[in-house]
Amino acid sequence: MQKESNMCETLAGLGALAVDLQPVFVDLVNEPENLRANCEFFIHSVVLFELPLFFTEQVPDKLGNTEETIRKLAPSAPVYAKDTFSTFGASGFPEALDKAGVEHLLLAGVEASVCVYLTALEALSAGKEVTILTDCVSCRRPEDGEWALRKLAAAGCHLLPAESVFYGILGGARHPYFRAFTKLVRERDLK
Repeated sequence: MQKESNMCETLAGLGALAVDLQPVFVDLVNEPENLRANCEFFIHSVVLFELPLFFTEQVPDKLGNTEETIRKLAPSAPVYAKDTFSTFGASGFPEALDKAGVEHLLLAGVEASVCVYLTALEALSAGKEVTILTDCVSCRRPEDGEWALRKLAAAGCHLLPAESVFYGILGGARHPYFRAFTKLVRERDLK
């Protein structure tokens, strides 16, 4: 497995996953507006850094699609419909990760205590590194999410806010994306 510090040195092998950011779920979680703003920041950052990005949707024909404002930020990113709680049950998703060379998955979405939790565990079982973006996950009952994140940390996941992860990737002010990223940070802080 790759060491966490290596994530900060290169973009190779990094990929991002936004799990079930459908209004039917996002509207029910704790502090939904914060989650939306943080996930928009996450998607903007992923697009800026040109990382492979994947979306999942839980039974979209019945529960609807990813929030329109979030989806518009990365319209060409593939979306995988699923009826399992782990994203790894979505047809074609594990193969798409491998095809994109994703070895380290940045994970955002809902619910932290169900779909995010089970996806992270299955990613670890598949030999992937996993970083849960703590400000980009939520659930209906915050205490459930806290316990799930504790368990994921004990299982080997990294837990960090999105800003920390992306500043770690930059490594310093000389990185070519530094100015554009700090602009994203300022814009989010002004909201």
